Amino acid sequence: MPARAFPWAADFPTRLGAALRGARRVFVLGIGMDWKSDDRLGNVLARALGRRLPAAARARARVVAGGEAPENFTGAARDFAPSHVLLLDAVDHALAPGTVFLAAEEDIAAGDMTSHHLPLKLLMRFLAGSLPCRVVLVGVQPKSLMPGTRLSAPVRRTIAPLARLLAAEIAKVLDSTK
Repeated sequence: MPARAFPWAADFPTRLGAALRGARRVFVLGIGMDWKSDDRLGNVLARALGRRLPAAARARARVVAGGEAPENFTGAARDFAPSHVLLLDAVDHALAPGTVFLAAEEDIAAGDMTSHHLPLKLLMRFLAGSLPCRVVLVGVQPKSLMPGTRLSAPVRRTIAPLARLLAAEIAKVLDSTK
């Protein structure tokens, strides 16, 4: 188990490994509004993950910063034909700011708020229904969703170690399913 470089909920690394088990192709979609402080987390994390993903994994993994309209990238996901879709987003899950959690579509409550055009639960349901894939949300608890171009300190501290962990886990699972 990796050293805890950032706060996580419910044994996150173990649950992430289980969620990605058997992945043959992984499509990662960052979600967020770049003008709303911590809401930009999904895009920033997607770009960091894309830089950290080993070259050997890149043929079977795609990482996209989808912005505030991630539904615009469902065609790209369909064309890639992933076995797994990982969504990266700042989601209010009533945890300490910067805390990372993993959730399946059925784990997202109606009260889990995002500020995007399409609610997360609906996006997850659409992806799972239109692609033969497993859809998993990697959520990070925001501190602020107010207008601004900077991430809060607790969310910013989560980016690099979380990108490293995600890149390593994606590479490991893709390497094991060659």
